[in-house]
Amino acid sequence: MELLTAALPVGATVFVAIVGYFQWRRSERRQVENETARQELEHTERRRIARGPYDQQRLEALQELLDKLRELEIQSRWNAGGQDLRAEVPKINTFLIKHGEVLEDEERRLAQQFLEGLTWIDHREAEERRRWEEQREQEFSEHGADIGSYESSWERTGPLPPPERVDEAHQAVQKWTSARDALEERLRKALQGM
Repeated sequence: MELLTAALPVGATVFVAIVGYFQWRRSERRQVENETARQELEHTERRRIARGPYDQQRLEALQELLDKLRELEIQSRWNAGGQDLRAEVPKINTFLIKHGEVLEDEERRLAQQFLEGLTWIDHREAEERRRWEEQREQEFSEHGADIGSYESSWERTGPLPPPERVDEAHQAVQKWTSARDALEERLRKALQGM
């Protein structure tokens, strides 16, 4: 019994010492983890602050690019083939070159894809207008009848264009709209990153 009385306080002391040691180790490990996390946060914050002007320039360039492309799309819709929009391509290309340091290669590629699709459709529309005007002149000179302006031809029914032309037009629309959608998504992500 004397042995038990002497061993019990020693055992309790050793047990408390072991528990204390493990708590101290866990506390030290948490402190190291907290310090590492704090350093990572500071590093991320310093990097964010340093990237601030770049991110702002990139955001502004993306917004301006999309504004220019949207204006071109609106012009194309109002234009109905009256003016060749391919003349606008060098202006967009100049913008892409001037903002090359903040726009990514993929964004430049998407802008080119947008232009290719939109100008293809615009060029086709100009060809259709030219053909209609030639047919109008021919009808007037041969029969004295005016078949109306190109815009009036839209309400008339007639044979559909060959399937390959419809497919080409569909591909051009897909090219331009998918590029626009992808650029808008990149702008949204850039805005979220600010």
